[in-house]
Amino acid sequence: MFGSSNVPFSLRAQLLTFTAALVMALSCTVLLLVLFSSGSAIRETVNQQMRDGVENFISAIYARREQLVSNASLLVSDFGFKQAVASNDADTIQSMLENHGSRVKADVMVIVDLKGRVVTSTSPQLTRGQVFGYESATQQVRKGEVFADFLVIGDAIFHMVLVPVRTPRLSAMAGIGIRVRPAGIREWISEPNIHLTFANGLPGEEAQWVVETSLPDLSSVVEAIRSPDNLVSLIRLPFQRVQTYSSREIDLSSESSSVKVFMSEDLSPYFTSYEVIRNQILLIAILVLIVAVIGSFIISQRLTKPLVILAAKAREIARGVYSDMSEIPATSSDIATLTRAFRRMKVDLAEREERILFQASHDSLTGLLNRDSMIEAVREVADSDRQFMLLGLNLVGFKTINDTLGIEIGDECLVTVAKRLQKVALDGIASRHSADEFSLLLPITGEQETTAQKILMCQRVLNEVSAPMQIDDISLTVDYRAGFIVFPDQAESAEQLLRRGKVALEHAITTSTPLYYFREGQDKVHLKKVKILRYLKETLQNDDDQLEMYYQPKYNVRTGQIEKAEALIRWFHPEEGFIPPDMFIELAEQTGLIGLVTSWVIGRVLDDQAEMKRMGISLQLSINMSAQDLSNDNLR
Repeated sequence: MFGSSNVPFSLRAQLLTFTAALVMALSCTVLLLVLFSSGSAIRETVNQQMRDGVENFISAIYARREQLVSNASLLVSDFGFKQAVASNDADTIQSMLENHGSRVKADVMVIVDLKGRVVTSTSPQLTRGQVFGYESATQQVRKGEVFADFLVIGDAIFHMVLVPVRTPRLSAMAGIGIRVRPAGIREWISEPNIHLTFANGLPGEEAQWVVETSLPDLSSVVEAIRSPDNLVSLIRLPFQRVQTYSSREIDLSSESSSVKVFMSEDLSPYFTSYEVIRNQILLIAILVLIVAVIGSFIISQRLTKPLVILAAKAREIARGVYSDMSEIPATSSDIATLTRAFRRMKVDLAEREERILFQASHDSLTGLLNRDSMIEAVREVADSDRQFMLLGLNLVGFKTINDTLGIEIGDECLVTVAKRLQKVALDGIASRHSADEFSLLLPITGEQETTAQKILMCQRVLNEVSAPMQIDDISLTVDYRAGFIVFPDQAESAEQLLRRGKVALEHAITTSTPLYYFREGQDKVHLKKVKILRYLKETLQNDDDQLEMYYQPKYNVRTGQIEKAEALIRWFHPEEGFIPPDMFIELAEQTGLIGLVTSWVIGRVLDDQAEMKRMGISLQLSINMSAQDLSNDNLR
């Protein structure tokens, strides 16, 4: 997970985001499952209740019909009623209709002649001589059959039965009906959320729309009639209306009547129960989300707090600061393991850094200071205003020990010498500069006030260093060349002290002096030699005609002729002027440049001899060579 600039989010943010997303996903999944399962169950319940309602209603209709047929048959079977119909005694017929209607609790009683006109009735909507209006019904009765259906009479709907009146021949039709009223509808259906609507057609089909219903108002009737026959969905969008009813038309299979019967089920209880379940799930989901977020925050806090501290410790370690890690809380076994690993890493890094720093400042074999560290140590001691001596030491013949006895013996010899030097050194300050070159600081006390006393002290140290040593049953004795200088008498700074100490040691080496005491002005001579050596390297590399060859002839007294000549090198520097051969040749031998000088001389002499031959001069030329040239394989 990444934020701006492709930077990952924190662990705490990732954990909280994941927990919230997981709880929301689970809540949505549970909610959808409940909704779908509830919708399926409710749709099945609605279907079942509607099926049961239709069956109960049809059963009630048939029972009411049988009752009406029975009541009508009882009327037309009465002899007095037949006689009154046969004699067309209207008053008697009217009286008998009213009495019989009162006994059977009928809302309308009517006699219709065979022409379909009303003879008499108990309803003001059916007047004498009025056409009954339902030709198919009267035609069915004229055939001797019984007619039963819902009919609209005036502004009301009646459940009517028409039966033939025989006196003994068919002479009229007697009708008995019960008005459909909202209060009486409940006699046909017992479920409180199921309603019946009786109407002479759909809304807008009839000019005079007659409706009898158990619904509260006409708008509910219109809405119910136009509703689908089942629950479409419990889920609705904010701008969608709730489906209030589920309705279906009951087919009574009658062509005589225009009355339609609709059964409607009120769905509001199902939506109410669904909303309760939905709200409960949402409430539980919110509570779970809050608990999960709080728990995740606490866990992430316990997890990230030690990680933040460890990150800060890691940055400190990166800066080389190895602070204490005891304050890191072990909030879990994993954090405890990580903390232990960090502590181990800190210890390992500190030890490794200590080793690296030691190796960077000390000689790896002897453990003495190296050259750079020696300079810092000398500078610190010099800044302390103490008086001391710098003693430089070179082991003579150490290469022979390595070559004859082996490197292991040579290394042990160096380690032994280093231990002896460090033992007597001021504050243990001693260093190894090269394979066989050492230096150390020696304290000056009140007993070493004179130069002779200082020399005596250095000699005692050298005697202790060169004392016989036993290495692998081999007794070794090392010789030495040493030079020393006193601070601050002979040097004003640590750098000057080290430079002059090096000069004193080199003088001891070149003059094979066991112990040499630095003298004033000697560093100037040394600097001049260093400058001459630099000039010599440059002129050998550039071949800039500063070096010249002179030939000293050799006269043969027997022949009286010059047959040979000795080649002599001369150096004329543009700034230093003439530099004597004994000065630069000696320096070249001491520094290993003599091979380059000899090579230059040979090349120049050969060129000059060739030139002499072209000029007709035949001389045997001789060259002076250094003893070091004899070991040069290129000259063989």
